[in-house]
Amino acid sequence: MARYADVAVELPVAGTFTYRVPAAWPAAPAAGARVVVPFGNRRISGVVLGDGEPPEDRAAIRDIASLVDAEPQLSRQLIDLCRWIADYYMAPLGEVLRAALPAGTRVRTPVVFALTDEGKQALAGQTALPAAWRDVLATLDASGGRAGHKALCRGRVRASHLRALEEAGLITAAAKKGATRIRARTVRIAILAVDLSAARSALAKKKAKLALVEHLAAAGGEAEFSALRTSFPQAPGHLKQLAKDGLVTIAERTMVPDAAVTAGAPHPPPPALTDDQTRALAALIAGLDSGTFSPALLFGVTGSGKTEVYLRAIAAAIERGRTAIVLVPEISLTPQLAARFRARFGDQVAVLHSGLSLRARMDEWQRLRSGAARIAVGARSAVFAPVDRPAIIVVDEEHDSSFKQEEGVRYCARDVALVRAKRAGAVCVLGSATPSMESFSAATAGRYQLLRMPERATPRPLPEVAVIDFRTYQPERESMITAPLATAIEGALERGDQAILFLNRRGFSTFIVCVGCGHAFRCAHCSVSLTFHQTHQRMMCHYCGYTEPLPAACPGCGGTDTISRRGLGTEKIAARVSERFAGARVGRLDRDVGGSARVEAILARFAAGELDILVGTQMVTKGHDFPRVTVVGVLCADVGLSLPDFRAAERGFQLLTQVAGRAGRGDGAGRVLIQTYRPDSPAIACARKHDYEAFFGLEKNARESLGYPPFGHMIAIRIDGADPAKVAAEARRLGARASDKAGPAQVLGPCEAPLARLRGRFRWQLWLRCPERREVRALCRHVLASAPPPGAGVRVAVDVDPISAL
Repeated sequence: MARYADVAVELPVAGTFTYRVPAAWPAAPAAGARVVVPFGNRRISGVVLGDGEPPEDRAAIRDIASLVDAEPQLSRQLIDLCRWIADYYMAPLGEVLRAALPAGTRVRTPVVFALTDEGKQALAGQTALPAAWRDVLATLDASGGRAGHKALCRGRVRASHLRALEEAGLITAAAKKGATRIRARTVRIAILAVDLSAARSALAKKKAKLALVEHLAAAGGEAEFSALRTSFPQAPGHLKQLAKDGLVTIAERTMVPDAAVTAGAPHPPPPALTDDQTRALAALIAGLDSGTFSPALLFGVTGSGKTEVYLRAIAAAIERGRTAIVLVPEISLTPQLAARFRARFGDQVAVLHSGLSLRARMDEWQRLRSGAARIAVGARSAVFAPVDRPAIIVVDEEHDSSFKQEEGVRYCARDVALVRAKRAGAVCVLGSATPSMESFSAATAGRYQLLRMPERATPRPLPEVAVIDFRTYQPERESMITAPLATAIEGALERGDQAILFLNRRGFSTFIVCVGCGHAFRCAHCSVSLTFHQTHQRMMCHYCGYTEPLPAACPGCGGTDTISRRGLGTEKIAARVSERFAGARVGRLDRDVGGSARVEAILARFAAGELDILVGTQMVTKGHDFPRVTVVGVLCADVGLSLPDFRAAERGFQLLTQVAGRAGRGDGAGRVLIQTYRPDSPAIACARKHDYEAFFGLEKNARESLGYPPFGHMIAIRIDGADPAKVAAEARRLGARASDKAGPAQVLGPCEAPLARLRGRFRWQLWLRCPERREVRALCRHVLASAPPPGAGVRVAVDVDPISAL
């Protein structure tokens, strides 16, 4: 009887597909296993979702080509979570499942083309062939009759030509066996398939094989090949014959690897809890013991000891035989937090983030899947950690925008964490000193438990914050430092303390212009200015990575001494601060300094007191605990506050409050100086007073009057393509379709995106807004029903609950 499997292919296509299980396979692949299947004229990997229903037209059903994994990689719970994500974020299920798997495990199935006899005759004869066809046949002939897709598709040849040649019978295509860049470590095992008495009867005259079988029985009925080979050098050959005779079964089993990250240095004994920490912990443990979904917002000022509450709540979950997930927003924070967790919990912690090698990430994934590790710590994608029965999921700095995936499947890890916790009957802790508007609104409405920690865990109070008005104090031209900030830094250096200087702009000069003719140096692929990086002596686009050297002459007027580098970034600030404060050891922390190892090294040097001043972007604002920092300077608080984005004020307030929280965490009193042209801005005025709730009240009134989240639901439809006319026409067509069926929803746009061109593609956007989630989702589905198909030259992407208007 034929067996069928329901498969989600790893392509941006809707729906799932039914395939037949090959008759020779002893069993159907389990849900969560990956397979390679034929799809159109190629082979693609996919994930088995379960048994498939027998189709009406069984003749059209194709067989699964091969099985990729020895064991299923995704549990049914994770598959169900991925189904929810696909539905809520209107994303193809196959792409969601791919996002849930470790990086490097995508199956590649290269296609090889072969010249047929008819193709040889067509090439040798006088048959009139299109030039591109003849190029393919000639390349195949010169390659011995076989060549890959990449070798053939160049010059005048396109994929459509290969399909046409295949349809004409001049070439054939065959996929190689699927392979991954990295896969789980496996071992071969031998399993006794019959009882020992039956084996003895069958092997009465074969003493060597019988001895091997008896050894296998004594080992509990199964053993690894490598262990058997130690005692029986001829084991591989004997086992092969025993398997043929049906006495032994040969299988592969996934190994449980060693921890990829070493344990952190032992920490001192846990500190005594404050009253606020004790109350918050008691509430979380009560949620654990209830066995029901318990969402909580841990609203604690910077330095209030939220991490210690996480650690003790997780310890309670582990004592109850359950597991935990901890999400952090920034990859630079993951190693520090992971070290603290591993110092407390040892090898029960597995780390998942992109700073690890592909092999290390796969090993950590397998440790979680096997149960060898029970606590997953990582960035956004760790929300898919394959832990069984999580009792607590922590989202630290839950307000951070990096929890939202901005490409591909545009999910928000914070919201997915809440859904996963709800399905598992777990506690979900959202921690922040500056909660997102959505989370604080839900907490004040009673949907989340609100746990307040308004005081620091140490006796030291929150730092004093001063606002420096640029209209009164002119900054030094090359360092952006005013006299009050310079005095504060000098005082810190004299005391042997440290300072942090924050500017959310990378590079040396943020724009380059010819003062002779006005020519501005802009990215060739994006609607942004190039930034000059002195370290590399190149101009760079921070969106697409395009670079070019600074020319000797202006391309506009030919001037050789008219090119001026304007604007300040962290690279220039760090250089000027080194000059301004002679003898001070200055470090820089931004995305240009290198990979995670380099970031860790800089943070370690600053923590060890080997640096006096740290200059950086928002990477310096998050979660760091440096007791010797007594001065924090915000060089220009206005950066980002005027962006055309309804979240600009919220992000500005959060950044200012978070960076201010780095000061005064040790014995010395902290002082924060915020330099600005807009001292009366609500974000700056409230940050000066450390008053989140005042800011929330002001921002709440502004958003509620306009129907912005959390007082309305929004979906952004983003349209892009290489042809600006096609993109504009498609955006207007979709906008008209939306307006025709808007109902209670509002349609904003279509209009060009603020970043009108990005990575060579022109961008428009259409925004849908409505108080009712159901209405706005229905309108979006109506619009998408007429979206152009793939390959039409215009791409339409959906962003549910967008966090950026850019």
